[in-house]
Amino acid sequence: MRTHNPVKGNTKTPWIIYVIFSLLAIISAIGLDFIHWTKGEKSYVFSIFGIKEAEKPEISISQIFLDRLLTQGIPDDAISRFKDTTGTDHLKVDLSLAEYQNIEPRLKQDLQNAKALIVRKEEQEDTEKTYYLWDVQRSETEKLAILFSCKKEQPVVSEFPPVSEPKNKVALIIDDMGYSLDAIYDILSLQEPITVAIIPYSPLGEQTAQIAHQSGLEILLHLPLESINNTEANNGIEGIISADMSEQEIISLVEKNLDQIPYISGVNNHMGSKITPDAPLMYTILQRLKQRGLFFVDSRTTGKSVAYDVALQLEIPTAQRQVFLDNELDEDTIREKLIELFTLAQNGGEAVGICHPVPETIKVLKESFRLAKEYGVTPVFISELVR
Repeated sequence: MRTHNPVKGNTKTPWIIYVIFSLLAIISAIGLDFIHWTKGEKSYVFSIFGIKEAEKPEISISQIFLDRLLTQGIPDDAISRFKDTTGTDHLKVDLSLAEYQNIEPRLKQDLQNAKALIVRKEEQEDTEKTYYLWDVQRSETEKLAILFSCKKEQPVVSEFPPVSEPKNKVALIIDDMGYSLDAIYDILSLQEPITVAIIPYSPLGEQTAQIAHQSGLEILLHLPLESINNTEANNGIEGIISADMSEQEIISLVEKNLDQIPYISGVNNHMGSKITPDAPLMYTILQRLKQRGLFFVDSRTTGKSVAYDVALQLEIPTAQRQVFLDNELDEDTIREKLIELFTLAQNGGEAVGICHPVPETIKVLKESFRLAKEYGVTPVFISELVR
């Protein structure tokens, strides 16, 4: 009798099954990695191949305003929103005057951070309310109109005497503006009354003036004048006034320079060690400023300058610089010069300083300009110190 052995099953799994499961595991891992990548989370596969994360959409200026309003406790029912036929967003906000004054600087800072401009700002009022109208723009297509409606409050009679005019004042002028928009935004971040001096024909001069004006800063024309020992600069600056020019050439060039930068309230000199000691030349230049109703600040690039004296003779409001903060680009030295400026204002009642928008100076100003209060000194625009 034949004995039949039972047939043994194949205990080995075919290799194709391992391959299939391996492929499924790889595909699943890649899929999960892709999901993490799209969410902005850490990616392994896509980062290995140099694939960048998808850029997050830019927050609209309307949303920036709404976020700030809600953060400051303005309720939803106080905010109305609509879009007109041109695609411009409109916001209307009902709030108190105190709330507006509290939120205004924060909104300005938010817009500066978002590279948006306040292209128009108006104030209107009736018997019951004060209205503030802002037109904001970040591009040709992204615009926002916002109306703040502030109910007038009954005046409160104070039991305290009015605050007296500050006795010790310091004015800081930042020269050589017009070559970087980062510079004007850095200055605005200080939130201090700083005067900016913009060089005519600088590539970003007009735009810098626009931003400064909208943000409430004071603007000077930084008028280039010939230097004795800086031949390279003399030859490289458009609009520079030279000592060998005729009177008519100087008059024409001064007028053209003044037309380059909008919103100026005065002028200070860029270089000028060959021009400012020459009384007749300064008389010709300053006469044009007087006709335009502009004041003059002598930068004192040479101890031989007579520009301040000539301005006084012409009865032009004028001032002169006491301290250059950054002749040496060393943070400790710049800080020492800033303290020197505050000390002069503390002891003499007022002082004028000049510096430049270089990284070392901006860093010191961000860290130490607040020390003015410790010296009993009030920062002001230079227009408050001309006489």
